[in-house]
Amino acid sequence: MVLKISRSLLWLERWSIYGLLIGLIGGISAVIFSLLVSAVESLLILQVVGDIATRSTISTIHCLIPLVVALGGLISGIIVYTFAPEAEGHGTDAVISSVHLLWGKIRRRVPIVKIISSAITIGTGGSAGKEGPIAQVGAGFGSWLADTLNLNDEDRRTMVLCGVAAGIAAIFRAPLGAAIFAIEVLYRRDMEIPALVPTVISSIVAYSVFVSFMGSTRVFHVPTYEVPSLYTLCFYALLGVILGVLALVYVKVFYSMRDSIFRRLPGPKILAPTLGGLSTGLLALLYPQILGPGYEWIQHAILGDLDPYLMIILAFTKILATSFTIASGGSGGVFAPSLFIGAMMSGALGRLLHTVFPKIDPTSFTVVGMAAFFAGAAKVPLASILMVAEMSGSYELLVPAIIASVISYTISGKSTIYESQVRSRIESLSHLSEVSLSILRSIRVGDIMTRNVTVISPKDRAIDVLKLSRENGHSGHPVVLNGKLVGIVTHRDIMKIDPSKLDRILVEEIMTRNLVTTTPEETLDVVIDKMYRHGVGRLLVVDPECPQKLIGIVTEKDIIRTYEELIHEYLKSHPKP
Repeated sequence: MVLKISRSLLWLERWSIYGLLIGLIGGISAVIFSLLVSAVESLLILQVVGDIATRSTISTIHCLIPLVVALGGLISGIIVYTFAPEAEGHGTDAVISSVHLLWGKIRRRVPIVKIISSAITIGTGGSAGKEGPIAQVGAGFGSWLADTLNLNDEDRRTMVLCGVAAGIAAIFRAPLGAAIFAIEVLYRRDMEIPALVPTVISSIVAYSVFVSFMGSTRVFHVPTYEVPSLYTLCFYALLGVILGVLALVYVKVFYSMRDSIFRRLPGPKILAPTLGGLSTGLLALLYPQILGPGYEWIQHAILGDLDPYLMIILAFTKILATSFTIASGGSGGVFAPSLFIGAMMSGALGRLLHTVFPKIDPTSFTVVGMAAFFAGAAKVPLASILMVAEMSGSYELLVPAIIASVISYTISGKSTIYESQVRSRIESLSHLSEVSLSILRSIRVGDIMTRNVTVISPKDRAIDVLKLSRENGHSGHPVVLNGKLVGIVTHRDIMKIDPSKLDRILVEEIMTRNLVTTTPEETLDVVIDKMYRHGVGRLLVVDPECPQKLIGIVTEKDIIRTYEELIHEYLKSHPKP
C-alpha cells in the first residue's frame, strides 16, 4: 500500500516523505548513540579512571587508562568481527564504498553493530568521533527503507545519503553542513548534486528531533569575532598551506600504520583493535588530552587556555592516537579527531604569530583551522566550512575559512582519509550509465569506421548486389557514380523486390537517395542518436568539406563491439569487492 502511494506522488512529494522518515530515524538514532556513549563513559572512564577531561597530570589511577582503552578495543573487535566485519574502522568510508560498488546496499545488522561497537570504542577513551558511526547507522536505515519500498538503485543511493546527512546533522547540530557533506564526501572533485534536496530535508528533520531531546546548544562556544581585515588574510593563506601539508602527513601515517602494522599482525583480527587501544592508552599516560573525541580540549584551545608548544605536540600525538584506534579496526569516526588536530596546530600557529603580529586573533585561527584541516584531509571543503561555522556560530570567519580550506584542499592533492572516494561520478560503478555516455562521447567515428568499403554502381542489377551481399556478409552497400556518393542500397531494399524481377531491376531504381551521413569527427553518441531517429543500422562516413566524397562506413556492430571492449576494461579496473 505504501509502495503504491509513493509511486503515485511527484518527485518532491515522495522525497519529502522519504526525507522525513529518514530524518526521524536519524535524529532518534543520534540521541540513542549519544546516550550510549555517555553511559559507557560513566561506567568506565569516569568511574574507573576518573575525569581526565580537565587534567593533564598522571595519577596512580590513571595508569589504568591503557587497560580500559584496550578493553574497549577488544570488546568492539569481538562484536564487529563476529557480526559485521564491514563495520570496522571509520564508518563513513564503508558507506562511500557501498554507494560506489554496491549501489547503496548495506546489511541490516550493520547499524546495530556499528552503534554498539562505536559507543564502546569512544566511551572507553578511543581516539575516535561520532561522525562515522552515525553516518553508517543512518545510511543503513536508508538502505533498508529503499529495499522495503522496492525502490531502484538510484533511489537507494539517495536514501543512503539522506541517512548520512540525517545522522551527522543531529550529532553535530549542523543541518546545512551535513547535507553538503553527504553529497560531497563521495568524490574528491565532484558532488552528488541530484541528492541535495532530499539530504537537506533529512538533515533539518534529524536536527529538529535531536535538539528537542538534547538541547540546541552549539558544540563549541566561541568569542564574538570581527570580520578579519585584508591585512590578515595572507596569514590564513599560510595556515592553509601548513594544514594541507599536515593533512598529507595525517593520511600517510593513518594508512601506513594500518597496512604495515595492524593488517600484518598474526592471529585473530580482534587482536588488532585491542593492540590499537592499548597503544592509545599508553600514549595517553603522557598526554591524556588525546582520549575520546577531544571536544573539551578544542574548547580550551578556542579560549586560548593552552600552551602553544603543547598544542603542537597534541596535534601530532592525536594523529598517532587516531591511527592506533581506527586504523587498527576500532569502530569510530575521523571527523572529531580531525577537528582536534586542526584546532591544535592552527591555534598554536595563531598564538605564535600573534606575538609578532598583534593584529592576528589566535582564537579565530583555531576555528578556521578546524575547517581547513578537515577540508584537506577528507576532500570536503564546502562541508567543512559550513559544519564548523554551524558548530561554532562563527559566521564572521567564513572568508578566511574559505581561503584556508581551499588552499589546504589543493595542497593535499589526491590524498584523502576516505580511501573509497573516487575522483568524480564517472569513476563510480553506481553511475555506470553516465560512464557509458562518457565513453560514447569520447570515441570518434574516425577511430572505429571501416575505411575499405565495397561500393556499387547505380547501373548494377539487384541480383548482382544480392550475390555480393551473400559473399561479403554486408547488408548495405553505398552507391557511387563517378567518385561521388549518390545513394545506398540495403538487403531490406532488395527483399522488397519480386524475386522474378531481380535480374531486371537496377540499383538506381531502388536505392535510397536521402542519405543519413556522419563525419570522422562526430562522436558515437551523436551517431547512435542519428541511427535511432532515422531507423537505420549504419551511417556512411563522408568528408565534411565534400559531403559527396565517401571515406568509410560505421555500423551498429562496430559501435557495440567498441563499447563492450571499453566497458570490459572499465569494469576490470573497478572490480566489485
